[in-house]
Amino acid sequence: PKPNEPPNAGRLRASLISALGYLNDSEVLAGCRERFQKYLAHPASLPPDLRAPVLAVVGGYADEKTWNKLHELGLKTTSIEDQQNYYNALAGASDPKLVKKTLAIALTDELPTSRAIFLVSRVARDSDHPDIAWEFAKANMKALLAKVDAAGANRYAPSLFTFFSNGSRADEIKKYAEKTLAPASAPEVAKAVDEIQFRAGFRERLVSQLPALIHSGAK
Repeated sequence: PKPNEPPNAGRLRASLISALGYLNDSEVLAGCRERFQKYLAHPASLPPDLRAPVLAVVGGYADEKTWNKLHELGLKTTSIEDQQNYYNALAGASDPKLVKKTLAIALTDELPTSRAIFLVSRVARDSDHPDIAWEFAKANMKALLAKVDAAGANRYAPSLFTFFSNGSRADEIKKYAEKTLAPASAPEVAKAVDEIQFRAGFRERLVSQLPALIHSGAK
């Protein structure tokens, strides 16, 4: 950050780091890892407005050692904001083995119940592995639903399907709802089906347009 910069400059910088990190930009990834190492030695070296995006990029491409360090920081901190940043970073890990480690935290008492239950949704959204998150939730649904109220129970399973872009998942949530969920969950199931179908349609349109876009960009 520069002195006297506009108030929105920090937000734009954070958004850019997040976007380029998600796209695996090598310079941004290297920069975030370097900042993280400095942060471990001197926490004040990383400005508060950059902590969330930097930690998210580091977490997204974490190996087990880095995941363990982020988890350790999350367990030790007394700051609610810092704790949220650390666990959000864990939720974005893309290594399937680490995805499963993060999901397991939802069954512990490490986090308040509301945040523990949301951790599964966060993993489904940020890790690019909604399938792993759903299989985990399905296998542990009773324990997870014990952490939410009745209204939340009706929303929970359908909400995890909103991160899928495969049209066949719409049929899956409908069949799951018929066998498992209360009738009151029907509106949430319908919302999930609409979201899946929208994502699937968008994905198909994008894939069909890619050859033309690549061809035009090569000129």
